[in-house]
Amino acid sequence: MTDATNPPAGWYDDGRGQRRYWDGTQWTEHTAPLASAGAYDPGAAATAAADQSATLPYETQRSTDPYAATTPYSIAPGAVGAGAGAVGGAGAADPYAPYGAAGAPGGPAGGPGTEPRKVNVLGIVALALAVVGFILACIPFVQVVAWIVLPIAFVLSLVALFLEGRKWPAITGLVVSVLGGIVGALVFAFVTVGVLGQIADSGVIQDQIERELEEEFGTPVPTQDEGEAPDAGTVDGLAFGDTMIWDDGVSMTVSEPESYTPSDLSAGADQAEDLVFTLTITNDSTENVQPVVLSTLSSGGTEATRIFDVGAEGGQVGIPPTTAILPGESITWREAWSVADAASLTMQTAPSFQYESVVFTNVAQ
Repeated sequence: MTDATNPPAGWYDDGRGQRRYWDGTQWTEHTAPLASAGAYDPGAAATAAADQSATLPYETQRSTDPYAATTPYSIAPGAVGAGAGAVGGAGAADPYAPYGAAGAPGGPAGGPGTEPRKVNVLGIVALALAVVGFILACIPFVQVVAWIVLPIAFVLSLVALFLEGRKWPAITGLVVSVLGGIVGALVFAFVTVGVLGQIADSGVIQDQIERELEEEFGTPVPTQDEGEAPDAGTVDGLAFGDTMIWDDGVSMTVSEPESYTPSDLSAGADQAEDLVFTLTITNDSTENVQPVVLSTLSSGGTEATRIFDVGAEGGQVGIPPTTAILPGESITWREAWSVADAASLTMQTAPSFQYESVVFTNVAQ
């Protein structure tokens, strides 16, 4: 018996300019020309259809016959994709377009469905840390932070390579972290060699050797010849805001302290009060001055803590200059400190090891 929902077996217009035999379940391979008025012979058409070859698979088709609205579609074996009118397909002018010409069910037109690659969040975090570490590695005296950040960025980048998502942030993070380590090592070596060279030029090492020889063997320390420059020592008694001028014309000023509020990116604010000083070196000599400033500050008999703040308003705070100062030029920077007592401050500093240290204080002499 035929399905009650299907039209009965018979010849119907298949929508292609011919009539095709419907067996009650599906279209067959038997076709016949459309009958002109008074010329169609069902018996002759049936006889011709019986002589045709075995059944061939057909594409999804919609008949123009009124029964076609309830006629099920037969999909040829091996057909792939969806054509016009098929579920999930896009409509087209040709109702007999091959299945898959307009796109697979559920996918975009013109091809199979695709899904955007996921964002590799860990890779992005690793890249950000690598960039921060690279920047810190280029700044003397704060490279210790870079030696912490760069290895973390390197490890996170390696892990991110094995996660789903885009790989470029992890690969870039690896490259930047390695380059940061190399650049940091070069900067550290350059600064160290410069400091040691200035110490040697200033005679500090020679003085230390002579003192050790005298203590060990009783060898007297040679006396200073007339006209010889004095050894680097310490000049006491300047107030904050005063200016120290050395014999060659180089001068240094330390401003009076001001209250300071560290940013969220600061480190070292661990005592009762936070202060900031403005330091200025002016080179009125005839030669370049290579600054190597290693200031120390005590407060009420307690060593103050230097504050490093890369997020400070107006620029980073706590990082001394490293650029050579040309004759006739000057350089200014800020140093922040966390102190126990702002009313009792003593700072010892100098432009470099070639100059005697000077003490600035707000304690009455």
